[in-house]
Amino acid sequence: MTDINEDVSIPHLIAVIDAFVDQNIPLACVVNPFDKQGRPHTAKSKLAQVLNGYLIGRSGLDVVPYVPELQSLSEHFQARAAHDAVSAMQRMLWSGGSARQPAKVLQAIACADQEDPAAPRGVRSAGILNLLSVPAKSAPVRTETWDNGVVRLFGGNLLSLNDFDGTAQTVAASASQNIVYFSAKDFSGMDVKKLKAAAIWFASALSQQELDGDVSLLPVTDIQLRDTYGFKRTVCLHVLKPQENDHDQLSGYSGFTKFLQAAGIPYSTGNQFAGEANNGFWVPTDFHPKNAEASAAQHIMLPVEIESRSEAKIRTVRPLGPGIGVAFIAETGGVQGLEGAGFLQFPQRVVSDGGAAEAFESATAGTRDVVVFIQPEAIAFPPERRALETLLKDMLRDEETKFLLLEEFARTVAPAGPLPTRWRRTAAAAPELARTRQNLSDAKRQELLEDARVAWQYFENFTDPRTGLCPATVDFAPGGRKHEAVTMWDVGSHINGLVAAVQIGFISQPDFETAIRKILPNITGRTFMGRHLPQGWIRTDRRKWGNRDFDGSDAGRLLAALDNLRRHSSFGEQLAKLVASWDLRKVIIEGEIHSVTSGELETSYVSHSAHYSALAFRRWGIAAKSPYEVFSGRSAADGQMALLEAAAKIGPFGAEPLLLEAMEMGMSKESAYLADVLFAAQLEDFRETGRLICVSEGPIDKSPWFLYQGLQLDAKKRTWAFDTVGQEPEYRTPEFREENLVISSKAAFLWSAYQPHEYSEKLYRFTRSAAKTKNGFASSIYLKTGRTTETYSDLNTNGVILQAIAHRLARSN
Repeated sequence: MTDINEDVSIPHLIAVIDAFVDQNIPLACVVNPFDKQGRPHTAKSKLAQVLNGYLIGRSGLDVVPYVPELQSLSEHFQARAAHDAVSAMQRMLWSGGSARQPAKVLQAIACADQEDPAAPRGVRSAGILNLLSVPAKSAPVRTETWDNGVVRLFGGNLLSLNDFDGTAQTVAASASQNIVYFSAKDFSGMDVKKLKAAAIWFASALSQQELDGDVSLLPVTDIQLRDTYGFKRTVCLHVLKPQENDHDQLSGYSGFTKFLQAAGIPYSTGNQFAGEANNGFWVPTDFHPKNAEASAAQHIMLPVEIESRSEAKIRTVRPLGPGIGVAFIAETGGVQGLEGAGFLQFPQRVVSDGGAAEAFESATAGTRDVVVFIQPEAIAFPPERRALETLLKDMLRDEETKFLLLEEFARTVAPAGPLPTRWRRTAAAAPELARTRQNLSDAKRQELLEDARVAWQYFENFTDPRTGLCPATVDFAPGGRKHEAVTMWDVGSHINGLVAAVQIGFISQPDFETAIRKILPNITGRTFMGRHLPQGWIRTDRRKWGNRDFDGSDAGRLLAALDNLRRHSSFGEQLAKLVASWDLRKVIIEGEIHSVTSGELETSYVSHSAHYSALAFRRWGIAAKSPYEVFSGRSAADGQMALLEAAAKIGPFGAEPLLLEAMEMGMSKESAYLADVLFAAQLEDFRETGRLICVSEGPIDKSPWFLYQGLQLDAKKRTWAFDTVGQEPEYRTPEFREENLVISSKAAFLWSAYQPHEYSEKLYRFTRSAAKTKNGFASSIYLKTGRTTETYSDLNTNGVILQAIAHRLARSN
């Protein structure tokens, strides 16, 4: 019975349930455990009280939590949704268990059917074995059995009790399997007496079909037990080590572990009883061993003290590599699965002294997964130990029981794939990425000033005295050319470079103001098709000359720079008038910033610049949405995973504009997290390969001349992927990446300003030694050959380097 929620008519619901339960016909109530505001129903709700009235002391009725969007979710959020739905259902119906009726183990879940459903791998962590994909219309039942033991069922008959008048057939006997669905929403409008009569008739007819041998009625919760589905539940053994001065315990432990080894039953062992409060294990999930011994050593779970489950805090004296925390729940507390802080929770049972075999049999009864802690006193008495060993031999022959190492089981059900792996790797690196203010020595300050003078050479050598603008790029090799046009992104870098130059002391305040007064008239914008906007690009050697297009991302960069200028100059009133003259609100549709190409609006929302642009627009009182802002209402772990998923959909990302945000507006928590992800991945690559990785967007001195280089989050292996303005496929091949992966000079300086770390210092030192030219810093350094773009530099590189140096000098004061 589906569509059971807070709106269902209670009298109608009771009439139907009574008809089935009174005739001992198994009925599953598919219940949404959350109200319209997404809050879990309480045990005091009318719906909970009705269902509890049937569940306590009666049989034949089951409940199945309903998560409509489940099959559209990633593995991580499947696991989280299943855990939260089961948890909400248990609180709603059993409040975690009571003397009257302990909480049932919920091993089935339902969701809406949809095209191209995601693999149901995430639900297994919550102990879910059956997944009902509720169809929108009747269809033959089709099943899938997944390697994690989950059975997914599609199709079924959608029947209406309105149609039963004593003549309609209940279930077609010709079908080898069937699921019959009734909608509570469908029959809530019927006359209650008529509904009750129809339900009784249907239940009676169905019961007769079973008596006649035409059908066999099976509870939804027992579907996995059919022979064709190969059901297996997991049992993990953890044998606690004995006290060193207890001969009986030492002898029992030695004999029992030898038996387990001989029988081929996997087990873990240790001194710590992880079932005690705040104790758990850290299970490594990802590593790159250099040899077999390292592999074995790094794959072993470690006992840890869980300081806070709500915030995923673990107290440990050693660095923990990428992995997942495993905590344990008592028989009457909590539910299995992945909870909000990112810990895996497993049910645990304890076998202590007195009747070890009976206690073990009771602990492993049923169909749920279980971790059994065997205390030393339970196996100290030889007869009891032998009885337990006999029971374990019998269980080995049971095809429905699978013994696994606890750490192997945790790795089996933990969300897998590129994004959860990247999340765990970033979490492991987080302790060494803490950012603290650093004091600079006099020698270091002089070094930075020298670098700033190099970057300033680009502005001094190439600024057009008539327009005050610099060309976007310059090839100063013999026969090379200047690209005498700039986008609004370039202009933003120029303005920020000037602000940095006056902060560092390279130019006087009057010269700074003169330079700004030359630039501003060139960016007043152009009116086209009723919209007055900054232009897509303008000439640097002509005044007020450019195209009629508009770029939403570049406008964000310009607005951020103008805000920076507003805060560090006396141009505030003039800048406010300039920004107010632009019809920026006309390019925001449903919160998304759009570009304009040939008069047509095109969203710029699917871009790693969209978050930066939105923050810049807001600085000027213009509301805009960001694809990164997914933290609200989520735990830290869930928010970070949601951000990784959002970023992965956009594509590879590099240091910009993430770190520009830190230089100009202060780092948002979204960009701060992605910066940690990127830096940790670069550091990881360096430690594995010795390569200096420093990706961003920027020019190279050959076709296609400009590359977006970044971390591809959804790649199975760590991948530094490329994209181009024209998205040409020939520039996305592994061969092209191998030849053209570069160290971005500006990104190296950004990291040195943002992330104090020995790796960022390596990037900085290598770049300052390799990329200096007489006209500023070279744009890029080819990783494979070490060759710099020695006669090729650009405005953005040198403007950003000045900005980064000014930021670093200011933070050290």
